[in-house]
Amino acid sequence: MRKMRATVSAVLFLAFGAAASPASAFFFDYQKPPPPQGGDCSAIASQIGPAATWYGEFAGNYYDDFTDNRFPYSARGCFKSEYACRRWQNEAISYIGRGGIVYMRCRQGIRDGH
Repeated sequence: MRKMRATVSAVLFLAFGAAASPASAFFFDYQKPPPPQGGDCSAIASQIGPAATWYGEFAGNYYDDFTDNRFPYSARGCFKSEYACRRWQNEAISYIGRGGIVYMRCRQGIRDGH
């Protein structure tokens, strides 16, 4: 009976040990994707003109699931269309998770200093 328990224990240990290995590798090797990047204002304005360039701003709090903390996050950039600017804002919202939005806007036209 003891030999059977030892065999069952060894089989279970090997089965759960093999199953836990990829899971632990996932948690310890996981790297959050980088935040979304806005376009280069001078490059886009030189291509389509300053009046046609869309300027976007985003501010919020990044929520860290592992530490249960919030960290400030802000970004800005230029885009060729309103759609591209709004899409970038939605990517930023996804990036911050449950952190919360403080401010965001997209407006057409850039001036000196944006």
